[in-house]
Amino acid sequence: MKAVCVTNKVSMLPREITQNYSSSSDLFSILIEKEYTVYAITEFFGHIWYCICDEDYSSYPMWHPALLFQVSDNRLSRYWVFSLKESSRPFIGLREWAIEKGFYDRLTDWKKRETDIFNKYKEEMDLEFPDKLIKTIAEIGDTKWLICPTCLDAWESPGNRDGMVRCPKCRQMMHNPRYSSD
Repeated sequence: MKAVCVTNKVSMLPREITQNYSSSSDLFSILIEKEYTVYAITEFFGHIWYCICDEDYSSYPMWHPALLFQVSDNRLSRYWVFSLKESSRPFIGLREWAIEKGFYDRLTDWKKRETDIFNKYKEEMDLEFPDKLIKTIAEIGDTKWLICPTCLDAWESPGNRDGMVRCPKCRQMMHNPRYSSD
């Protein structure tokens, strides 16, 4: 799932959110009109929240009210599961995060296991659906290979499952020419 930021102002949110939000800034660390991959969804203070890698991202995603976004791609990630977290709060996200109590707390404490798990899923989820901001398309070499138009490295194609691919040599992300959303 992807969502585009429509506002980053704390003042645009309802009181039930702002009274529970403590920050020295009047702005969330998200950019208006930027599209973000949503890594998890839950409910806080009677509202839906998205967990994204915002502009302050260094090693773990942060929760932001869904009211700050407009959904731009409503397909659900194949890596998501549903669970009822503490206090019967609905949660949609990565399997380990959904079933392991304290996973997010350990992730924000930079625990190696949780950081490794999140980074693995983040890479896969970032490739899952096409990115409208990226214009580069990998070139088809033959029935099994793709070619990076930037560094000319070639690698075996991952098939048509993901909208994006990443060159293993230069790490540039580009569209997968074999992608099929069917």
